Amino acid sequence: MRDVELWQRMLPLAIGAAVSPLVLLGQLAQLSGSGGRALTLRRSLGYLLGTLAVVLIWTLAAGWIAHRLPTHQPGADPVAAAVQLLLSLALAALALQTWRRPLEEVPPGRPGQAATTGLLAPLLQGLGLMAVNVTSLVLFLPAAQLVGRSAQAWSVRLAAWIALDLITLLPVWLPPLLLLLSGPVGARLLDRFGRWVNRHRRAIDAAVAAGFALLLAVRGLQDL
Repeated sequence: MRDVELWQRMLPLAIGAAVSPLVLLGQLAQLSGSGGRALTLRRSLGYLLGTLAVVLIWTLAAGWIAHRLPTHQPGADPVAAAVQLLLSLALAALALQTWRRPLEEVPPGRPGQAATTGLLAPLLQGLGLMAVNVTSLVLFLPAAQLVGRSAQAWSVRLAAWIALDLITLLPVWLPPLLLLLSGPVGARLLDRFGRWVNRHRRAIDAAVAAGFALLLAVRGLQDL
């Protein structure tokens, strides 16, 4: 697999893993609490550390598994085909389950968040929300399989691992960065965007799961 092909196949999956309304709303809740800018950013940092810990565990586990699988070779790849077809079925089931369950809106600024001044509570919330974020995990795994089984130089694979993790965590680190750069204007935009995501969360989750289920199914059949 050429370097360009690795990035072309990995990046869409990484972007799909980043589309996580629940994780995004959790971070926006940290930033919308009371206590001043310094305190909200401190809670945001705790939340970021919690989600980062989960993604690093995913990375280590996926890398360990991929290291024990055959290296990708040109032509048919039954290992990649099996992984992608199985995960496409999982995503299809998730899409159906998501669409059928009733929508439960996440209220902005959950009770108790505004009062906390430490890192532990937001850190634990970040851990919990990212750990139950099944759609992101199911999209992270085939992307990790691509990187871990590639025959590229270690520097290329390291860059791909870092990009995969950073993109997966995009809904966690981008909102506080925007808030720092744009101030009150950014806060208003984030609040408006968060309310829109909250209203359409079920449709977003279902569309992402269904769309990437189709993508993985097509790729899996092509790799047979």
